[in-house]
Parts: sequence; C-alpha cells; structure tokens
Amino acid sequence: MDSVDPMEIMLSDVFDKVFYNKEQEASRKFCEECDGWGAIEVDAPRPHGFDRDVGYMDVDKIECPECEGTGVKETEDVS
Repeated sequence: MDSVDPMEIMLSDVFDKVFYNKEQEASRKFCEECDGWGAIEVDAPRPHGFDRDVGYMDVDKIECPECEGTGVKETEDVS
C-alpha cells in the first residue's frame, strides 16, 4: 500500500497555481520600478570623518515602494 506524501501534494498544488493559473498571470505583472527584484538602489551620501578626509556617494538598497518588496504589481482590470 502506497503512503501519501504531504510534501509532494503541497508542491504539486504550488506548481499548479504557479504554472497553470491563467487568471493570476493576467492580474499580476513584474514591477517596472525594480524589474521584479523587490529592491531598488538609492544614493547614500557618506560624510567625511576621522578616517576619511572627504565624503563620497555610496549606494544603499531599499525595499521598492511601488511593489512593497514583492517584485510584482497587481494590475487593475479595465474591462
């Protein structure tokens, strides 16, 4: 008698939702602001200090404000 593997059932459900759900694909698109990464780079000025005689511009990564870090944006149906 074969046993039921719950992990296999869960992964099968996830696979079906991701690859075969046409409604979900139509309502979600990659965020154009962050190209789907969920984070953007912003300039961060670093002032001079005791160990540096000049300041410089550095880069920090922050959560994308458009998609709130998810990488996808919900589109609104205009039908």
